[in-house]
Amino acid sequence: MKDYALNRAIFLEQSHGPGVLRRMFRNWTARRNIAKLTELDDNLLQDIGVTREDIHWAKSLPLAVNAAIALEELIFRRHRQGEVEPR
Repeated sequence: MKDYALNRAIFLEQSHGPGVLRRMFRNWTARRNIAKLTELDDNLLQDIGVTREDIHWAKSLPLAVNAAIALEELIFRRHRQGEVEPR
């Protein structure tokens, strides 16, 4: 019975219900915060390892994706691959 309840809760969280609305709102908020990065000058963006193209890419992601997390993963992969030297 516990397995059924757990699987049901996971299904409801992923498919519909308040969990989806909460996630969509969180992702929308993250996208708004990402958009604020466009107000920074290029030197500050370079200091944090982000380009304007990265910001536009993150803002164009579907609302089902958290743009802040996706942008952070992109930056992490770049640092790991040595494309950008960490400061």
